[in-house]
Amino acid sequence: MPTGLTVMRTPGVEAGVLLCRFETQGPETAPIRDEHTRIHRDAFRVVDFYAPDFDAAVQHAREAGFPMATSEASYQLAEGSFREAHHAGDDGVVVALLSGPADFFVDFAEVRDRVVSEPVSISLPLSDAAPTIGWYAEVFGWEVVYTYDFADTSFSELMQVEHELRVRSSTIGPSRQQTYVNIVDYGLAADQGGSLLGQAVAPRRGLLGLVVLTDDLDDVIGRAGGSAGPAETVELAPFGRCRMSVLVPPCATPHLVIERRGEL
Repeated sequence: MPTGLTVMRTPGVEAGVLLCRFETQGPETAPIRDEHTRIHRDAFRVVDFYAPDFDAAVQHAREAGFPMATSEASYQLAEGSFREAHHAGDDGVVVALLSGPADFFVDFAEVRDRVVSEPVSISLPLSDAAPTIGWYAEVFGWEVVYTYDFADTSFSELMQVEHELRVRSSTIGPSRQQTYVNIVDYGLAADQGGSLLGQAVAPRRGLLGLVVLTDDLDDVIGRAGGSAGPAETVELAPFGRCRMSVLVPPCATPHLVIERRGEL
């Protein structure tokens, strides 16, 4: 179990980040991703934020000490032109700034009047997407809310690969208006990217898993069956005394489900 949990919520919305601190040190605490595994499948890879003014957001990040570490990508989707830049942070965590048509992001970002939005998505490249997509539908009631498909040299350069990637994505979530999981296929052959299946295990560092909020933990555990761990009760600000359980879907990345209840 972690020795500390810190919730960082985006003001005005539920979306945010849960930081886990572990006191254990040693080989088992190495980052899930590093320069050798940055495009491997079967573990979360990038947290995406919408930047209404892309250039201003990139400059703001640079001045705050978090420069975009790779080249910028510019690519075309059916809805228009998009720009993307990445910051490669500590523990193998990559943050992406995204920008595009403002009317498009009305659906995908609640916060659109600040330097960046709340986290709009977290990318999950998978070797076999179908079992996890089915699990999300069965356990959380999530569906595919958006799909896209493109190939662009600038994106391949952003990802620091020599060959051009063909990006296909199914975005999974409760709706377009809430943070979603971006299940992505980079078009890599089997010998062009390995798998991190089963390696997103505490106390490994990095994008360990996903937090999901629910109003009925017992219902979620019941639908998850054998993929759900036991319910635990903890004190966690800002939720107060709450119940939670760790679920492990077919992609083997942990999902911490927290029940929205102030007291038991």
